[in-house]
Amino acid sequence: MADQKLIFHGWKRERIAGLATGTQDGRARVETEVTLTGTAVSGTTTGSHSRPVRFLLGGPADVTALAPASITRRYPSPGAPDHESDRCPYVELADPSLPWRYTPAPKPAAGTGSLHPWLVLVVGFENDEVIIAGKHVTLSPAVQAAHPLGAAGDPYPWGHVQVDAEGRQVARVLSGRPLEAGTAYVAVLVPAFDEAGQKRWNGTGPVTVPAYDHWRFHTATPPGSFEDLAAILKPGAVPDGIGRAPLVYPRLPDGSILQVRGALSPLGVGDDPVPQEISADLGKLRTPARDDEGRPIIGLPPYGEVWRAAALDEMRWEKELNTDPRHRGIAGLGLEIGLRLQEELSAEASASLGALAEARQRIRDLVMGLHAAGLLWRRRLPEDPLDALWFLGPALGRVVTPEGSVAELATAPDRALPEGIFSTAARRALRAGTARTSALKDGPVVPKTVLAAANRCPPPSERRGEGIPLGELGIDIRDLLERVRAGAAGGRLDYGAIVDGAHELAELAANSLLRELAFGIVKRFGHSAKDGTPAPWVDGLALLISAASVNPDDMEEVDRLAEVMRSFLDRYPEPAGEQDLSRLIADIDEPQPEDPACRPVDLGALAAGVLAAFDPTRDDSAARTRVLATIDGLDPRQPLAPPEFCVGLDRPVWADVEEAFPEWLLPGAAALPEDSVIAVETNPRFVDALLIGLNTQVLGEWRWRNIPVATGCTPLRVFWDRADTGNGARLDDITGVAAWADATSLGDPEHRPPGIAGRDLVVLVRGQLFLRYPATVVYLTPVHMAEGTADFEVDPDPAARILPTFQGRIGADMSFFGFQGVEPERVLTHWIVFEEPPAGFRFANDKSSAGEPHTWATKAFVPPVRVLIRGDRLAPGRS
Repeated sequence: MADQKLIFHGWKRERIAGLATGTQDGRARVETEVTLTGTAVSGTTTGSHSRPVRFLLGGPADVTALAPASITRRYPSPGAPDHESDRCPYVELADPSLPWRYTPAPKPAAGTGSLHPWLVLVVGFENDEVIIAGKHVTLSPAVQAAHPLGAAGDPYPWGHVQVDAEGRQVARVLSGRPLEAGTAYVAVLVPAFDEAGQKRWNGTGPVTVPAYDHWRFHTATPPGSFEDLAAILKPGAVPDGIGRAPLVYPRLPDGSILQVRGALSPLGVGDDPVPQEISADLGKLRTPARDDEGRPIIGLPPYGEVWRAAALDEMRWEKELNTDPRHRGIAGLGLEIGLRLQEELSAEASASLGALAEARQRIRDLVMGLHAAGLLWRRRLPEDPLDALWFLGPALGRVVTPEGSVAELATAPDRALPEGIFSTAARRALRAGTARTSALKDGPVVPKTVLAAANRCPPPSERRGEGIPLGELGIDIRDLLERVRAGAAGGRLDYGAIVDGAHELAELAANSLLRELAFGIVKRFGHSAKDGTPAPWVDGLALLISAASVNPDDMEEVDRLAEVMRSFLDRYPEPAGEQDLSRLIADIDEPQPEDPACRPVDLGALAAGVLAAFDPTRDDSAARTRVLATIDGLDPRQPLAPPEFCVGLDRPVWADVEEAFPEWLLPGAAALPEDSVIAVETNPRFVDALLIGLNTQVLGEWRWRNIPVATGCTPLRVFWDRADTGNGARLDDITGVAAWADATSLGDPEHRPPGIAGRDLVVLVRGQLFLRYPATVVYLTPVHMAEGTADFEVDPDPAARILPTFQGRIGADMSFFGFQGVEPERVLTHWIVFEEPPAGFRFANDKSSAGEPHTWATKAFVPPVRVLIRGDRLAPGRS
């Protein structure tokens, strides 16, 4: 909690209560003068009249209950099991004036400032001092004496209004009676005055009063507060031998005693080299996995074999682990933990595998299906690609591309293959043995021959005679066209050819009348051709053709045509135009036919593509691709192998060690004095050895239970339960053992993930502080440095915090806090800070005896406590 400047006032009432001059019937009485002034529309005053007014404000008798939202906080919280016995219980109210609103008293006299709240908080022993029955409570004389009341105008020390620097106001009603440690209490909010405005009790006998609110709590044992428990902590009292345990190697009676470090070890203490004779003797106990006849041999567990069986003798860390009895013993602890937790760990692994069983079954089904399909493919598919294409033809409609199905594309309108060539109907019609094919001259139909024959485009069409039908009238159309085209190509049109054609048409007129008119038209054409003037060639030629083709016996039609021809001659050369000659040439010319586009299909390429799409033996076959796409995490080198994943159990192993072998977290911890604080460091060699032993046992157990786990997997990598201070993500303590370099030793930094140090500073506290205050904030803050020397006389900057990244508890009363990435030696230049957890504002029940509420609150207020311990006092020999 940030430090704050607070001001306390003894009471607060609404402004109207400031008019109260006395009391009546247990209520405050207001007497004042009210003036009414009349004002005209024009704004002028029309008159004024004053009269005294008297009324009563609400009193305690008018209150039947408090609204649920009236109380904003209860301290301690209801049901609290460990309230500090030297702290006052209280309630905070939403309305700062509520505790004094119904006090049956007038406004205090100037300079006195005293007003008793009408609400008080009573705390006592339930069913002894306090008996709650429904909405009422009976108070014994003893609890009355612990909460004496005054008159309505008297000061009451246990009620005040708090104002902070931002002007926020909080009304608070407290109980200042002393509390006993380890005791159950009940707190009750009751009225202080009765209907007549007199105080509810005077200590002469039990009284029953309304109960507006109540809750229960229990005080902690031992007595005292945060600062009391923090003040008795003794830094740096480290007993000799803590963090290490002696080990005797029994096979060599004259061997020296080795020291085995636990998961936490003293600052700056390492492992002595193992005597050569012990290492050599232990190495002799190692047996091969099998005898000369291939039978398995049961011997000492070869730690490391699970990950690097072929190179055991080449790995430095493996030699250290298997030939040093200290490390083998720690690995054996991990193996034993794996045995004890085999059911739990196996259940966690099975739960984390999720849909692995379904994925494995799906792949088994796929492999069986691909094998069966491959056999059918090789046995039944024709060898010739075109025969195979015919064989697969009916299925081409189901092979879809972005542009459409293969069948639609192969038989598109611009393709030579006809629509339906790949249909089942075509196959039935052309299969051997049917009546349609049995009598064929060349024998049964060969599919590839049918495909080749159908894959031909038709020859181009000849010109169609759709122009003027001069040929039907005996005129040589080809000669006329050649002459006209030759002239047009040379830039000068052969008008003579056109006139000659017109003359031939005139001679064919149906009778003499039409013939005379026809020659008149030809004559006009001749003049126009000679002079090069425009002429209505198309209309005139059409009349000549009509005169030659009309039925001479149909006189009505002949007369109508003659009239039209006369009109043409009368208007000649109208309606001649610039485009008339071009129209004539187009009408005479025979149009070129437009054949539809046609492209033969590349049957070889089509057959190759279709076979590739249907081939079930290919790596990219449709069934294989679709099924494997539904499964993530497969080995791309062998996707059809039964999937095995590296199961990662997000489990902090230190807690398993604490439950099974708590003495190995910090050997000798029982000798640590009460209320002491020491600095230790993590032991990465212990972590490596124990996790190898644990993972060795777990992997073997899972294999025996047929739990699929990838070869070389390290499922348990978390020991200390480290957390990233940036995002809260859990961090591993080791990388996969299979990736450890051969030349590295146990505890090598290369065995850690990037950014994870092997040796970290750990602060360990033994005492009642964290049992009573588990939410205590612990952090490091750097000391002021003066010319390279730590100056602990200068106050530190509490904002420069290094928070712990892992923590836990050893036994009942030891708590540890680890600082990821902080080298243990840096404790010499840091403060260790224990900051009281935020719990709201607190007031001591043994710090003030003042009668005025603002004075009592000021003296009894307990600011947040921050305890700082010099880091250099935590190092061995510096306490």
